[in-house]
Amino acid sequence: MEIDLYDLLKGDQVLIIFAVISLGYLLGKINIFGFHIGNVTGVLIAGLLFGSLGFTSSPEIATFGFTIFIFCVGLQAGPSFFAAFAANGGRYLILSIIVATSAILMCWLFSSLFLMDSGFAVGMLAGGLTSTPMLVGAQDAISGGLASLPEGMSVDDALKNISVAYSLTYLFGIAGVMLTIKYIPVLFRIDLAYEAQKIAPARASVKVLNENNLPMVRTYKVESSKMVGKSINQIQCATKQYFTVLGLRRNGNIIDHDVNTIIEPKDIISVIASVAQHSFAKKKGIEEVFDKELLNFRIRTKEIIVTSPDYVGKKISDLELSSVYGCYAIGLTRSGIDLPIDANTLLHKGDKMEVIGENDHITEVSEKLGRIETEIEKTDLLTMCIGVALGLLLGTMVLKFGDISIGLGSAGGLLIIGILIGFFRSVHPTFGDFPRAARNIMMDLGIVLFMSSIGLNAGSKVIESLMSVGPLLFICGIFIASVPVLVSFLIGRYIMKMNAAILLGAITGAMTSTPSLNIVTDAAKSQVPALGYAGSYTFSNVILTFVGAMLILL
Repeated sequence: MEIDLYDLLKGDQVLIIFAVISLGYLLGKINIFGFHIGNVTGVLIAGLLFGSLGFTSSPEIATFGFTIFIFCVGLQAGPSFFAAFAANGGRYLILSIIVATSAILMCWLFSSLFLMDSGFAVGMLAGGLTSTPMLVGAQDAISGGLASLPEGMSVDDALKNISVAYSLTYLFGIAGVMLTIKYIPVLFRIDLAYEAQKIAPARASVKVLNENNLPMVRTYKVESSKMVGKSINQIQCATKQYFTVLGLRRNGNIIDHDVNTIIEPKDIISVIASVAQHSFAKKKGIEEVFDKELLNFRIRTKEIIVTSPDYVGKKISDLELSSVYGCYAIGLTRSGIDLPIDANTLLHKGDKMEVIGENDHITEVSEKLGRIETEIEKTDLLTMCIGVALGLLLGTMVLKFGDISIGLGSAGGLLIIGILIGFFRSVHPTFGDFPRAARNIMMDLGIVLFMSSIGLNAGSKVIESLMSVGPLLFICGIFIASVPVLVSFLIGRYIMKMNAAILLGAITGAMTSTPSLNIVTDAAKSQVPALGYAGSYTFSNVILTFVGAMLILL
């Protein structure tokens, strides 16, 4: 039995798409000059390779991919989008607008100077900024009929021009941003590690939890005259050791207690505290004893979603986790980015805070702040499907002013509805369950379906374009990637007076370039730049989606 693999792939759309995605993920693991090209880039390259061999993809696959991807982008941004203005939000928004505006001006200059065909400019812009949402917005504006094309150019031709320009400039866009970000501190003689230390010395360490503050449970017999006759709260204040008493045995019986309970001679108390605090007790001669029942507490690590308005905008120290609950915050994630954490870190709505402590006490903390992420096991597909349907309907609405038509397009409609549902979920946590793991899978699936289809359909033209306008697009892509970084840095540093570590992190967020963020955090020896990244990334995804649609209309 002979199997013609070419004909088999040619006749099966599902097979060719997943073959491209599989090869793309393998390519994404390749290490080039110390960094991986990434899954999305790998899938794009694999799609171009297969496309150059004559394989194509159904437009419906790209449409389905970008639909779920853009909706999930909005869903992810929703909880923090409106709250992002709280801490330097205005600055992050301005930086995102500066990046978009300077890139548009560069794009307009090059397209006018070199008389590029319709579609090449916006594709070049999306590739230079490595912004898939911008690409989605532009292609949707053309597919939806919002853009008027030059006479003699078909929708398919315009879409191919966008895809080809995006594909040819994407890799150089990544490299351009990374190189510019890497050498800005050298050019301006900035010590990023020192800049990060200026924000907060405690934040300069990537590792928040170490062996000295790891929480442990120990039991002690109280016989010291300095502790007998005082309440638990008085002992905490006198010793400045804010431990938590989990259990108390008196005269052989475990009794109820609170911070106002008076300690009596020979009481046995079960304490959860850090290693350093237990060492303090040992130095003071407090006798440690074995009590199986009082030691029977489970130490767990949970991820809590912050939704309570009472604690949004508050410092972690305001939660009194260690003194009241015997719990410790050891990590914080915002908009998918791990942030540095210390006592002064401010909480935003939708933050995911990793907490370690006794199981029941973590439950109390979660009820106070929001709810535990791992408790969300089911995905509310009804809300998701209704949201997608509403987004698509909103995108079809067009306002006409004479000969001018204005519409959001599918991308804009999906993004807005996604943001609103995400925000509403942060206010009412029981609405529309959508666990982070499920959302990440949907986003990853959507983007690779979209990118594989883009690569397959652009592949047939990419060799021809590479020979004709390829070198020009490469050069333009590098300028579009690097100039906005320099412009936004100069404005942010010398006009807005921003800290360099935060500023460079915010610029990488505005450029939606996670690889560049890694370069900044390595140079700063700190996760402080991630604070800036999380702030601008939320705005940038939204802004660039609409920029893609608007640019194609001009």
